[in-house]
Amino acid sequence: MAGTDRPWFTSRRGFLLAGATVVAAGAYDVTGLRHHKPKDTSTANDVPAAQASREMTFPRTATCYLAQSRLPPVATLARYDLVVINNEWPHRVPPDYFVKLRAANPRMRLLAYVDLVDSMSRTGTVKNWPNSYALWQFQTSSSSRFPRAWLAYTAAGVPVHDYQDLVMTNLTDACPRVGGQRFVEYAADWVTGRVWSAGIWDGIYLDVWGDTLWTVDQNQWDITGTGHDVPSTKIYGPGDPLDRGLTSGERTMRSRMPDAILVANGSRTMHAGLLDGLVWESFADPLVHRDPVSDLTGYVTVGASAPHRKPGVSMTISSRRVPAGSADDYRRARFALAATLMQNGFWAPMGDDYGQPVYYDEMDGAGLGRGYLGQALEPNPPLSVITTVTDDGTGSPAPYVYRRDFEHGIALVNVGPTAQQVTLRREYRRLSGKTDRLVNNGTTVDLLTIPAQDGVILLDPLSPPPPATSP
Repeated sequence: MAGTDRPWFTSRRGFLLAGATVVAAGAYDVTGLRHHKPKDTSTANDVPAAQASREMTFPRTATCYLAQSRLPPVATLARYDLVVINNEWPHRVPPDYFVKLRAANPRMRLLAYVDLVDSMSRTGTVKNWPNSYALWQFQTSSSSRFPRAWLAYTAAGVPVHDYQDLVMTNLTDACPRVGGQRFVEYAADWVTGRVWSAGIWDGIYLDVWGDTLWTVDQNQWDITGTGHDVPSTKIYGPGDPLDRGLTSGERTMRSRMPDAILVANGSRTMHAGLLDGLVWESFADPLVHRDPVSDLTGYVTVGASAPHRKPGVSMTISSRRVPAGSADDYRRARFALAATLMQNGFWAPMGDDYGQPVYYDEMDGAGLGRGYLGQALEPNPPLSVITTVTDDGTGSPAPYVYRRDFEHGIALVNVGPTAQQVTLRREYRRLSGKTDRLVNNGTTVDLLTIPAQDGVILLDPLSPPPPATSP
């Protein structure tokens, strides 16, 4: 990642290849900023989200902002309740950026993005990438002393990749020891001692942290460093070496960061009390061959019954993939948010890439304020409740249609392939939209048709949200 121009990427990890090039415009860029010690940022946590009410109202919004050249203005990130940014940012911007961010949205939770799987062969300057220099043991931007024994190779010496040309690390519990440590032990030390110690985070997003990896380009490799390949079927999966290695790393991180939010990818098996939840990328998106029914089933089931640390924190991520401002754009947004509202997750809509946070009417009720739906009447609904046939309240009022009730309104989602008519027991009111006036037109309804793979949020006229107190 030398400091030269590189293209933008649509995937989350692609941004980590975009280099340390700095653009001149924008809020806080990475040029000429003073260095500060981790303890100097402690004031940024004066109003930590971890101390806020664990019963955060709905909808719960998020963004996964991974652009490397600059952070958006404080007001942009403060719109969201869960914010993921790269772990390097405390070294790049003044501490008061995070103080202002907390003040602008006291209920916000800030997570550090961490990828421990895709090793870096080059990077930018140590000034802008000090954590990466420490993790990958760089001496210069293109020379590293990172142990080859901690990287994935076949017995014949062929490198193993999970993403592009980045050699995958060996996070299994069979990894050779270097300096008395396996890589997962070294990585956990780095997360707790280098990232968490910045003092500004509520938690860590462990990306590519799943015991099932779908994109590895070798079907066997030498996990022990003894010259013998092990087939993928005996490496990946619950109870296998990668799962055991990740679990040991999670135990270390949890013991040293007992109050931290720890989330991992949707393919991760959760073990009691270690992770807070999972991140569901391209959630229920048929444009990338995700099955909406399967994704919703897994998301609701994991949120309600998996052995995550209580009360749990999960995130769904949606990429636009259609023209911005189109009817299809708004339909996809309604669908993803309404599906997320069937459990307690945070929804992160992204634009064309992970450097474009976007916002829709439904996220703040078109100006009603954060959490305008209030508390959920069914606090933690399992799949059995969501799918129970009912004509009123949380449940299923029509085939493939699910409803969840809140203090100030309801959410309905149709995950099926055809439109469904839903009869309501009394009148509800549509949002009065700013971005989508065709659907969110402020009218009252007691009967509506929900198109295939669409959703809607309706307000309860008998229990309107309180006046907005924040943007």
